[in-house]
Amino acid sequence: MGQEGVYFDLVNWLDQQEQFEPSTFLQKLQASYQTGAVIYVDGVIGSERLKLHRLVHSRPSDAHRTARLLMERPLRDQLLYVFSEIEPVQIDLAALSAPHPSGRFSLGDNTRIGMGYPLLSHPGRRACLLVQAEDEKGRWGDWRRVNDRDVSSLAGRLHARLAKSTTRKPQRRRSKTLLTRRETETLAWIAAGKSYWEAAIILGITERTVRYFMANARDKLEVVNNAQAVAEAVWQGIIPRLSDRTPN
Repeated sequence: MGQEGVYFDLVNWLDQQEQFEPSTFLQKLQASYQTGAVIYVDGVIGSERLKLHRLVHSRPSDAHRTARLLMERPLRDQLLYVFSEIEPVQIDLAALSAPHPSGRFSLGDNTRIGMGYPLLSHPGRRACLLVQAEDEKGRWGDWRRVNDRDVSSLAGRLHARLAKSTTRKPQRRRSKTLLTRRETETLAWIAAGKSYWEAAIILGITERTVRYFMANARDKLEVVNNAQAVAEAVWQGIIPRLSDRTPN
């Protein structure tokens, strides 16, 4: 038996919000359907890289790290697979469960599989909802039989809501010299997973100045959050991809 009450509660909540924070909706979906992390991705896939237009995470603190990982194999290959399909597909999201430097698994020690829900998008664009399994693989099949249809529908509703709220900005020529040296350095350290405080210590500036540089970078790159700024900077070649960096 499905969870019709849960489904309609989420539909009603989404319909009633004149302005809403999409990560809150993903958090509600995650809690209601007892999943692992839920991630909405909208972007363009190239032969060697991913350009993110929007990434929304049910755990906002993991958004920066997820944005970086999605531009690297094997997750980029998983996205290509989802984007090439029409119906929901089971995928391998093990790379998202790698431990942080602290040794903690932010997305669940046992999370290794998940679902990709492809979504229709603007011409040349791709979108999907990624849902990580919370329970062991044996129970995931049961979860899918009960909830797949609901989650697929909710993903479509969220996608449509976000598409309607997106206003097209005038196109302007972008340049790799758009950011100042200090803004580029600050963005590179944020992309490496450093907090504002840690970046300030490394660069020998105040945390307030770090925030100022990041606000400038977001404005110049025409994005709304740091995860998108990292993705756009990698796409433009302003900062290197993780796989391009020489290990210490």
